[in-house]
Amino acid sequence: MPNFAAMLICRRLIAVVLLFGIISNCFNYFIISTSYHFNKSYIASVLCTNKDKPTLHCEGKCFLDIKLKELEQKNKQEQEHFKRAIETVAPHEIALVFGVFETDLETPTSFYLQQKPIGKANIIFHPPKVA
Repeated sequence: MPNFAAMLICRRLIAVVLLFGIISNCFNYFIISTSYHFNKSYIASVLCTNKDKPTLHCEGKCFLDIKLKELEQKNKQEQEHFKRAIETVAPHEIALVFGVFETDLETPTSFYLQQKPIGKANIIFHPPKVA
């Protein structure tokens, strides 16, 4: 029997790695724009595609736009790849998962709720009298 503590540490390590991956993917735009602002002079002098046109005052913004468009394209490709992978691997499991969250709008009414109430209940019930 494997050591329970080792399994727990392994699970936590996997959870931390996955969480770090998700968070780093969420902050890609922030990382690219921050690196642009810190390296603005280098990007403007070396990597800028409009450095031969100083009247545009680009200052490397063209390079930033290119990187952001590449990131957006990469995210779209990853989403399509993930969608295709899910659809090909487990199409019937998806129907099961989404079927749990669907509710029927027409639920059958119970038999006792379909009948009209009996009017005799008012005769039987008498509130206590205050003396």
